[in-house]
Amino acid sequence: MVSDLNVNELMGRERRQFYRVGPSVEEPIVLKTGDGNFPLIEISGGGCRLPIAAQLSILETDLLDLCLPGISNAIKVRLRTMNADEKSFGVEFVELDPQLREVICNYVRSREIELVRRFRDQASSSC
Repeated sequence: MVSDLNVNELMGRERRQFYRVGPSVEEPIVLKTGDGNFPLIEISGGGCRLPIAAQLSILETDLLDLCLPGISNAIKVRLRTMNADEKSFGVEFVELDPQLREVICNYVRSREIELVRRFRDQASSSC
């Protein structure tokens, strides 16, 4: 059964400027740095969450490649670390072109629709 927290996230009840989603396991979102490629844990129009292993690879002055599924060209991003815990850290997109932010937001919206459909299918099949 889906927890109340997951239901609230799926229904868009977060109190944030940008809605966050986790990428599909089948189609991960990858941040390319000089030290390697790191899969994102979550993404929004305002930033993303990465595994803690990526933290030492990111400098705020670097312009990095963010690779979204279904988008042929990588999105160039600068990141600023906002918070961290023992497993992951959150970053904010800095000076991101509004058109590129919209590309990210479109991905988030389409992923949200996919998650809501999956939730509805699970809910209807458990009745």
